Amino acid sequence: MNSAQKIALNTAVQLFGKAITVATSVLVIAYITRYLGVAGYGDYATIFAYLGIFGAILDLGLFVIVVREIAKYPAREREILGNMLGLKLAFSLAILGVACGLAGLIPYSAVVRQGILVGAISQLFMSLNQVPLGSFQAKLTMYKATLSDVLGRLLLLGLVWWFIHQGGGLVIMIWAVVWANVAVFGFNTLMMGLRYWLIPLFDWRQWWELLVAAFPMGVVMVLGVIYFKIDVLILGHLQNSYAVGIYSAPYKILEVLLAVPSIFMSSVLPVIATALQESREKAKQIFQSAFNFLSLSALPLIAGSLAVATPVMVLISGRDYALSGPVLQILSFSLASSFLNSAMIYTIIAANQQQRLIWPYVWAVVFNVVANLLVIPQFSFWGAAVITVLTELWVLVCSVYIVMKYLKLTVNLTVFSKTLAISIVMGIVLWWLRTWPVGWLVLVGAAVYVVLILITKTITRAEIVSLIPQLNRK
Repeated sequence: MNSAQKIALNTAVQLFGKAITVATSVLVIAYITRYLGVAGYGDYATIFAYLGIFGAILDLGLFVIVVREIAKYPAREREILGNMLGLKLAFSLAILGVACGLAGLIPYSAVVRQGILVGAISQLFMSLNQVPLGSFQAKLTMYKATLSDVLGRLLLLGLVWWFIHQGGGLVIMIWAVVWANVAVFGFNTLMMGLRYWLIPLFDWRQWWELLVAAFPMGVVMVLGVIYFKIDVLILGHLQNSYAVGIYSAPYKILEVLLAVPSIFMSSVLPVIATALQESREKAKQIFQSAFNFLSLSALPLIAGSLAVATPVMVLISGRDYALSGPVLQILSFSLASSFLNSAMIYTIIAANQQQRLIWPYVWAVVFNVVANLLVIPQFSFWGAAVITVLTELWVLVCSVYIVMKYLKLTVNLTVFSKTLAISIVMGIVLWWLRTWPVGWLVLVGAAVYVVLILITKTITRAEIVSLIPQLNRK
């Protein structure tokens, strides 16, 4: 099985699992948004936006660095992961302690402060879970993590359903997330135990080496999460929980969809990291294929969102969230930028050039914070949505520049151009049929898109077959 097939198989399994987790995630969003109401969901989103910033600090960029290091030095896997676990345990307790302490100084409501204290436990296990994931990703065996993720999401859905029927409040919903993340970490650790048990190691020299290697990526990730999450916190401070709820409901849907490029490019990362060392031509081919795949995934999402965003939000969250539809339409452009940017960012990381991303991300944060402070008082969540799109476009432009100038990789836009034209046609069809039920619109949109892709030969049968191990063996 060649590298392209491994990436395809690993991604296909994850996407199949992700289809299940997306379905359960949408159901969870539907339950929570309807049960808590717009303002209550705004508080829920505020809690996880706040903790998300500290979660990025906990990550330190270690995950992608560990994946890259295990791919390079597979014999050192146990040593690398053991030290990663020890480092994360120590660092997580310190950072989450600071997060909980600061929450007491910020003028949040009592329920939000209590939710932050409970949610910190969830953030701890999310951080520790990256240790077994590092091994799975480096070895392209993410089907193990996919299984755990599916089980965890199903558990979360069950807990949310049960707590709602028991009349629980906001904090009990946070506890549901905690137990789901504890379960996912437990499942992944058990699967690691089939080879060896994860034991935290405290080799200070190894810790220092990991921190030095991860620091540039850690800075980039922290900055990225700040500009991705800070608008929710600013919106809550300058407006109210209702505005946060209207904005965060579509934002949460986008976060679920952003798992697609993350899953795909995480599979590509160890392969392209090796290719960059061995063959520049092979690296170019992998990079181009990744960009093509993400183009095929991203562009129809914009067209679909522009046509059916409001019915989708009403279907998922109820009529109280009708205003979230136009917000989703705006945010869909940032989603497409994030998809395409994933190809750039992960390739930059694979080439060990992540330090070049620091200044673009610094300016992205500065622009995002200043612009949100200026526009949110007057334009509320509408302004926040537009600033998110502009920030993502800035990051995409900068990452493309880095890839072209320093990595000497260029992009053939043939597939992108064809996909853009096809997506526009699909969007027009959906807009014409916009009064139809959402389910039918989704089916029609998918059918139109697939037929046009095949007719225009945007991706050929040979390219599809080359990515499927079973067919390629015949």
